Amino acid sequence: MLPQRAKKAITDDPKKLADLIDLANLPSKLREFVGQSQISRLGCFMRVWSYIKTNNLQDANNKNVVNCDEKLRSILLGKLQVELAELPKLIKLHFPKQQK
Repeated sequence: MLPQRAKKAITDDPKKLADLIDLANLPSKLREFVGQSQISRLGCFMRVWSYIKTNNLQDANNKNVVNCDEKLRSILLGKLQVELAELPKLIKLHFPKQQK
């Protein structure tokens, strides 16, 4: 399911995998969207992606672009359109940095 380069990055640095699957307390906007108070970054991304697919928010002409509705805009910095490559970065902003 993961692209080959992502698999290599995770196996080369197991901490990256831990960062993706560790549970984190969510801020209120994201908590309302996801419906849980704690979730991993990966789980959150999967919920957002599922919401995009269920509500048919991908642009018809360019599948690499998501047209945000009001609910999605609330967690994606108010942007009207987001590129798929930008989506993980925007979701990551809601997760606090891990203390070392």
